[in-house]
Amino acid sequence: MFTGRSAPLCLLLCSLAGPAAAQEVPITLEERNPVTLTGFAVGVASYDRNLRENTAAGSKLALSLFRPWSDRLYLFGQLTTHLERDDSTGEPVTEMEIDNLIVSWTPRGASALSLAVGRFDAPLGFERDDEPLNLIPTGSFNFEFARPAKLTGAVVRYALSPQVTLTGMVANGWNQELDNNSGKTGGLGIQVFPAERLAVRVTALYGPETAGTNGAQRTLVTADATFQPVSRFILGVEANRSAERSGGTSLRWTGAAATAFWRFDRSIGVTVRGEVLDDGDGAATATAQTLRSLTISPWYFYREAREGVFTNVEHTTFRLPAFALRPAIRFDRSDQPFFEDRNGNLVRANMTAVLELVYLF
Repeated sequence: MFTGRSAPLCLLLCSLAGPAAAQEVPITLEERNPVTLTGFAVGVASYDRNLRENTAAGSKLALSLFRPWSDRLYLFGQLTTHLERDDSTGEPVTEMEIDNLIVSWTPRGASALSLAVGRFDAPLGFERDDEPLNLIPTGSFNFEFARPAKLTGAVVRYALSPQVTLTGMVANGWNQELDNNSGKTGGLGIQVFPAERLAVRVTALYGPETAGTNGAQRTLVTADATFQPVSRFILGVEANRSAERSGGTSLRWTGAAATAFWRFDRSIGVTVRGEVLDDGDGAATATAQTLRSLTISPWYFYREAREGVFTNVEHTTFRLPAFALRPAIRFDRSDQPFFEDRNGNLVRANMTAVLELVYLF
């Protein structure tokens, strides 16, 4: 039964439906290019053997949006809120940051070329800073010290062929949201797909990375590869070699990490990562040392993520799970005292245990 308020609406819809039916033109009230909202939440419980500490926390919440204006232009943004300890007081603080903000454009008639500006994951290495995109719940020393995770600037990609892509970039500096000097960091990269399910990339960065001066130029050459010979197995490797001029002295560090994932069945898998970071001059870690680490992480997971940026591990067919429970045990060792114990002393080794829950929405 129609009320007095609904009668005018019905007349309007009938007047629109009549001509549409005659011309066979469908009427839709849906937006042509809707905004897609996705995100993830991370909860962590951890134990540190040296500090004799254990804790649990809802450590991160991320919300991302994707808006295509056309087939050639889109916006992607991500806000991330995470919990961490203040370096000076040790108290827990909640930080919010613009984790990604990308406008990507492909010129008309040049589908092989794309330009993106904003803040984005550095297009190098296997590891990422978003937990769902990684195969293990702890970050490596290479990711933390040896190379940048984020860049703010512009990146251009050109596909020479389906097997070869060139990349050029200019940015504020390693992980710098705002530039800390008047110089810029530039980079070039090439990615090739020599075989099915094998991606290999080599990237070089050059620029000043020390705050307040352009005199200390840093060079990074990094190589990474993703290999999935069968659907159940993924191998990701990366190697980093850096040098920086400081006061007439060249400081160097070299690192490598390998991550292997095996999926046993629909809901169970295991990841193993080994790495080494040789920082003989102490430029990366502030201690002249060689770091080694081994991490083992079994998984339990179910359901696949929706379409969007958090869909699959890059260059693989592995669909990210909507829910994953990932315990891990990690063994770290240095040839110099580096890890703090509960008495404030530095020791050469540590063991940590982590239980991480990742939920995609």
